[in-house]
Amino acid sequence: MKKQYVALLRAISHVEMKPFREAMEKLGFTDVESYGMSGNIIFNAKRSSLESLEGRIANQFGTDAFVRTSRELARIVSEDPFGSTVIFLARTPTAAKKRAFLQLDFEPPRPVLRGKTIYFVPPARLQGKHTPFDFERALGVLGTARSSKVVRQILARMSKADKT
Repeated sequence: MKKQYVALLRAISHVEMKPFREAMEKLGFTDVESYGMSGNIIFNAKRSSLESLEGRIANQFGTDAFVRTSRELARIVSEDPFGSTVIFLARTPTAAKKRAFLQLDFEPPRPVLRGKTIYFVPPARLQGKHTPFDFERALGVLGTARSSKVVRQILARMSKADKT
């Protein structure tokens, strides 16, 4: 049985997505479509672990891939407290990194960390600092950011495809 996923590619911006769609099809994925020009690829695949899919896609493109199911994306959208920006993390930060993050003194509004997702309003900064906060460095986890609007639009496309 096939399941619908989205791959969010890291460090892809303003590029033609046709080669990415074709490469995904060569990997055996079906119903491949992209959204925008920044590495958002919706596809169907046989049920598999997210880590396995991420590894295959990352190896194909030479960049990190963050794969989520339509159900996960729907939860991420429903839990978004700001409607601004979402960072998809490769994994949940360690307990120690999460505790340290929760102790940081951010300018309002304070970013929200939920599992493998961060919600924030740019620029996220610590009190008294002028540079944007480096979430990846602080949490020790790679991630890729998308605007909440883009995430909602990807979910809408996934929901539409689920009904056809």
